[in-house]
This record gives sequence, C-alpha cells and structure tokens, in this order.
Amino acid sequence: MFSAFLLASIYTATPYTNQDRLPLELIPVRVVDSIDYAKMFEGDIDREKNGMPLRFAQPTEVSITPATHGIWERLQDNKMRWTFSVFCDNALSMNLGFANYNMPESGSMLIMDETSEMQIRPFTSDDNKDHGQLWTPIIPSNQAVIEIIVDKADKHFVSKSIELTAINAGYRGFKKLEGRGSSGACNIDVVCSQGDSWWDEIPSVGVYTLGGWWTCTGAMINNTAEDFKPYFLTANHCGVTSSSDASIVVYWNYQNSYCRVPDSGDSGGNGNGNLSQFTSGSTMRATRSYTDFTLTELSSSPNASWGITFSGWSRSSSTSGVGAGIHHPSTAEKRISFPDYSSASGEYWNVNWNQGTTEPGSSGSPLYDSNHRIVGQLCCGSAACGNDSNDYYGRSISLSWTGSASSSLSSWLDPTGSNAPYLDTYNPASAPVGACCIPAAGTCIDFSQAVCISGGGIYQGDNSECATTDCQLYVGACCIEATQACVAVSEITCNAGGGIYQGNDTACADIDCFAPACPSDINGDNTTDVSDILALVAAWGSNDVNADVNGDGVINVSDLLIMIEAWGPC
Repeated sequence: MFSAFLLASIYTATPYTNQDRLPLELIPVRVVDSIDYAKMFEGDIDREKNGMPLRFAQPTEVSITPATHGIWERLQDNKMRWTFSVFCDNALSMNLGFANYNMPESGSMLIMDETSEMQIRPFTSDDNKDHGQLWTPIIPSNQAVIEIIVDKADKHFVSKSIELTAINAGYRGFKKLEGRGSSGACNIDVVCSQGDSWWDEIPSVGVYTLGGWWTCTGAMINNTAEDFKPYFLTANHCGVTSSSDASIVVYWNYQNSYCRVPDSGDSGGNGNGNLSQFTSGSTMRATRSYTDFTLTELSSSPNASWGITFSGWSRSSSTSGVGAGIHHPSTAEKRISFPDYSSASGEYWNVNWNQGTTEPGSSGSPLYDSNHRIVGQLCCGSAACGNDSNDYYGRSISLSWTGSASSSLSSWLDPTGSNAPYLDTYNPASAPVGACCIPAAGTCIDFSQAVCISGGGIYQGDNSECATTDCQLYVGACCIEATQACVAVSEITCNAGGGIYQGNDTACADIDCFAPACPSDINGDNTTDVSDILALVAAWGSNDVNADVNGDGVINVSDLLIMIEAWGPC
C-alpha cells in the first residue's frame, strides 16, 4: 500500500558479475541503420517550423522476442538467462520500447551499456501495466544489452510475453557528458539564486521522451483532493495521445549541480545533470488543440525520495505581474526564465522574456503567474538567445476548464467539485506531519495528512506523534471461521479476509469466537428436546464439555434448568 514511499534507484548492482556474463562478442546483436546527421538536422528545421516537438532519436521498428532472438543460458539455482544486444555505429544514445511486457514474479530485466557499468534499474513484475507496454530511459552509449533472468519454469512464459518493438538511436541530447549538447548561454540554471524562491515548483517540472524519439517538457499538477494523483500537464502538439501515452518516460530533477553564470561560455556548454530518476508510462486523460493542452496520468507516482512536488494553478485571466517559466530547453538541464511581460491574447498568453528564453524541447513547459501558480503551457513562438521575439502559452487553466472530461481540466483537477478559482502548489516535504495509524499493517508512521489518507491510514492530526498514539484503538478481534482462528487486525483487513469483526479495541483473549450458538443443543441438531435431556442425564455428574451447558465444569441441575428454559428450536 505504501510502495510509493519505498526507496529505489535507476542504477543498481546485480547478482551476477561481469565475469559471469557472456563476452560481448558472443551475444547476438541487432544492428540498426547508421544515422545520417545532416539529413536529421535538416528535417529538424522543418519540424520546428511546423511546430512539431523536438526529435532526438532515429526510430527503428522491430519484432524481437526471447523465442526468436538472443541466447538462453542455464544459471545456478534453477535460473535461466536470456541476453540480446542492439547497436548503432554512430549513435550517441539508445533507448528501447516493448509493445508487450508481462514479466512473471520470478523474472527481472536489466538494460545496460556494453561495459555493464551503466545499468538501468531492474524491471520486474511491478512494471507490468494494464496497457502492457514498457519504454525505457536512455542508455548513453551506441550499444544496449538486454538481460532477462527468470526461473526455469517461467522460461516459456517469458518467451511469449516479452517483445521488443522499437530501437531508438539518439543523435542529440540525452547523451554522454562530453557530447550531450546544451541550451543557449542566456538561460538560467534553476540552482542559480534567481530560482531560490521557486523551489516548491521547480521539482514538479520534468523533461520527457515519447515513443523513444521525440521530446517535450511538462509538470506535475495539483488537484483539489491533494491526493498525489500523478497528473502531468504538457502541450497537445507534443503528441501524447491515447495510443502514444504508454510510451512516455519522464525524467525528474535533471538539472545542473551548480549555477553557471548566464551568458558565459560555461552556461552555453555541457551540463552535468543526472538522468537516474524516471517514471515510465501514462494514461492520457484530457487533451484539446484549442489552448494546446494535454493532461496525462502517469502509470506510477514518482519515488517519494525524489522530492517531486505538485504545482498549483490559477484560472485567472491575469498573471498578476511577472511570474516565471521553468523548462528543459533543447532537452538540456532544467532552466528558469522570467518574463518582461505576459498578457492574455485570445487563447494564448503572449510572453516576452526579460531573463532567459525558451528553445525546442521547452514545449509543454508551464508558465507561472506571480503567485507561483500555473496559468498555461508553452505552445509556440520563436524566442531564443539573441532575439527579443515572443512566446505563446496556451491559456488552458482558464479557457479549457469546463466541458467534456476528455477535453477539459475541471473533472481531473477539481475532483471535489469545489469550483476553486486557484490552488497552491503542494510540496509533500513541507507539509505538516502527524501520527498515521495504518490498521492494515498494524503500525504507526509519521506522515503528512495527504500521504496518510492516500495510503488508507487514519490521520491523528498535525504534529501528533506515534510515540504517544495508541493505534491499537483501530484494531480488534477478528473471528475467521475458515481457519477457526482469531487474529487482531483492522476492520478493513478482517472483512477483506472473510472474517467477522468484533469491534475496535476488542481482544481475542476476551472473545470465544466459535462458542456454540445454542449451548443447550448437545447433539447438534439445532433443537433442544428430549434427546438432549437424555444425553445430559447420561453425562450427569461428570465434566463432559459437550454436555456442560453453562460451562462451570460439572453436569448438574443448573445445566438441566438452562436446557428446559431453552426448549425448542435454536
């Protein structure tokens, strides 16, 4: 239930060392076409002119399964290993798409570079999603190795349930440090002092890939229930649809570790951001070309340890002064820009920049008003370092608020029906915490109210402490007839297991769950009659528990009187 709060990392050690693996030259490989850089860059100019999202990779469609490709090996402990490799001679990065991914509980899949030093965290059965797809983060190399380890008994299942369908060879952005590319020198790193007052909003913004070969920016956005629903706002023209939504991979906290002085060579050079934090897959909830917005719900919440926040929003027709834009220009490290002015113009905000700018890759990024609330997302424009051109942000929050659920925002961002004109950013790290009783687990953990409730807990109030909270008040005796047992659990857990809950704060020691419903019915025919009298007389004076109607340890006249009083059907 609280898996969203467990720590995880993209890079991980494996139970098998490099020495245990086959030499690279023995691993079957699929070689994809070399990248024609001149042709790709020429095409990118046309794509930008036509308002299309930034492309960073060359896609190749394939159909590769463990049944048709690769090599299987026997390992110790009754395990099997399947290995396969993909390669592009002049690529800067590689990423993969699996149209079919259904991993059994015994299995795990690693994606790594040719040295095995760079490894994406293991994908397991926890990554099985309803849409059945899996899209991976990039490997900053021209070769990627796939390794699946599974119980021998599940080898046949894996051979049918895993299918690699897309190999994407990267030619810009998302690549090795020495050649990853950068954004314009006039941009401002979010870690610079200019961003100091925006750290509730900065972690909500992420750069993402879609289909493994084009990319935009978006932001996690709060809703009136403040229930950690992983809604991600971006631009309609970026291409997140009901058929492409599963292929999204969002990268979090991808930013430079220090402030590069704006307009310096350093600021215009390579950054040192880390791509180790990612979320894969989503379900598109609402989209509309008018105001150019898309809202998609990520398939899982970002790891709590990453500190991701949920930006607030405003439905106002004014930005109330100068706000900010937070974005990933050219898929590079996260930057922050500040308008000279922003004004409403039809379905767009007309924005001119005073500090910083935007670039391809910034599309879909949020525009904030002076109150740090999202008012729209980047649609288009020709702003760049070296010019004073304007950008245009779709006024989605105000102009696409009402309507059908599939083309408006209120159904998703206002599930409580509050009709709120605005909502502030939610930062889980800064929210008050208190004792959270989790009956299902029989424990108490200090959490914020929203986290507690979203996990099925019972919040005890801000600043309350588990050390002084008796969570046993929410646990009681549960009679489980199937096993003739009594256990102390919550009412929810008891009912879910088919038990009969005896009430909060009851104890099994004080309850006889399976005492006969009719103690005077000695022979068990659901009637107290002559046959029971005869059985009692036969046991007279003994301590036969079956005939001891009142349970005092002896069969005597007291038992007879109870029997006469209970005469008839039970």
